[in-house]
Amino acid sequence: MQITVARLKPLLFGKLLAYCNFFIQFRNQFGRAVLRFAAFKQKYLTVFGSIALSIGLPLSAPSSAWAMFYGFNQQAQAYEHEGDNLMDTGYYEQAISAYSQAINLLPYDAVQGRADALYARAVANDVAGHFDQASQDYSWARDYYLKAAQYANYGGSQAAEEGLTGGYDANFGQQLANLVRWRATVNPNSPDYFVDGGPMKAWSLRKMPLKVYIDDSQGTGWSQDLRDLIWRAISSWTNVSGSPIRFTQWYRADDADYIITRPSSSGQIAVGSGGFTSGVDEAQSENGKVMLKQSKSLLSCPGYDGSGYSQIDRNRLYNLALHECGHALGIGGHSPSGMDVMYWKAPILKLSDRDGATLRRMYSQ
Repeated sequence: MQITVARLKPLLFGKLLAYCNFFIQFRNQFGRAVLRFAAFKQKYLTVFGSIALSIGLPLSAPSSAWAMFYGFNQQAQAYEHEGDNLMDTGYYEQAISAYSQAINLLPYDAVQGRADALYARAVANDVAGHFDQASQDYSWARDYYLKAAQYANYGGSQAAEEGLTGGYDANFGQQLANLVRWRATVNPNSPDYFVDGGPMKAWSLRKMPLKVYIDDSQGTGWSQDLRDLIWRAISSWTNVSGSPIRFTQWYRADDADYIITRPSSSGQIAVGSGGFTSGVDEAQSENGKVMLKQSKSLLSCPGYDGSGYSQIDRNRLYNLALHECGHALGIGGHSPSGMDVMYWKAPILKLSDRDGATLRRMYSQ
């Protein structure tokens, strides 16, 4: 049978339409399969996570954008885990290298994995003193977190049914966007961060020494060895040259100036934060400066008994107490430099010269 051009066109169009319909059906089925895999992975990690950790398998908590991953790179996860360990032990340059290896192994469309690794490398760069490189990494991490949120939302109602949403990624991406804008306005190499780390408050020097209560209860406090560790950490602020701050240990919370305790519930501290400090202001200011009446710090940690703490756990608690005490003394914001204790993620165990200079400036005005 002879096929004319007039008859050939609808035939070709029909075949093309059939191919398109097949592709659409395949895409929808593939999308649902990916979403089911993400949900299965989340359940698998929940049930078998402790078993896998006990035999050394690198695991990470599933997140909203896992559903849109195209593959899983176990070696990249291992490098990121290595970077975390190096950060905990103070090897910041080596941590940067490990995170870089993880990033290089992840495909471009592994948006969640690249976002997490870039964010981790940004913190490592900051703590190692590489401010510009950290700013670039924060910018890239911001872009990937926002893209992860978009990818998660592509799943539509099926993604919602599987519990996959982009809310966390979108929120964190916006926080990083704010951070990137702020970093463009600050100087990490100035003698202090009095301007960059504001707003600043202060204690009246007439109240020195400040009465410090460190909780000793089983539910929200610490054993004696950990209370001693916290006391040593906060006392670092009194040892700064020229510091007017003085502390005395107090054994009840009722009339303490500064209360340090563990949170009684998980919702008291924001996700991703290790501590939180709040303050009550005096009714009257002094020399135009807002004065503090009381401060309270919440420090998250493994628990009451120090016998179950590793050295890394102790270092984290020490660092957290040191950092939150800076807020309790009146530092309202954070230093832009990762080499200062008052940087928002610094794992540092010693006050920097800038930390000390900022404290002296706060109490000299």
